[in-house]
Amino acid sequence: MKKILIITCSSFTAIVLLFALFSTFDIVPELSKSIVLQLFTMAVSIAVLMFFSEKIEDKLAVSSMAVDALIRVLICYIVVFVEGCLFGMLPFGWIAIAYISPVLIPAFVITYAIGYFTIVDCANEINKNIKRKK
Repeated sequence: MKKILIITCSSFTAIVLLFALFSTFDIVPELSKSIVLQLFTMAVSIAVLMFFSEKIEDKLAVSSMAVDALIRVLICYIVVFVEGCLFGMLPFGWIAIAYISPVLIPAFVITYAIGYFTIVDCANEINKNIKRKK
């Protein structure tokens, strides 16, 4: 549950900030209540799917960071494309990928980095506790 919360909060924050930045250049639509709620729905959907994909990767013993990143970025593209088309934010077609990428790629990198550093920090804390108990 903690990972879902971290992914949702960090990705939602990054997406909203990028939307605010890019809307000044007319790359993305102006932020409105409905767009913010749609972005939140996308962030939650992505976080939940990433949580389940992580469980599947653990069962399959996938330990490659590159494979993990690829699976996660594909989840992001699929969710944003499907929900974006359903919400009417994106046109249905390949051009939607061009609309998605300027926001999705930086948001993904930011979220992936936050998640990675959170996990490393937790692992270091666990290692300190283990050393203290010895």
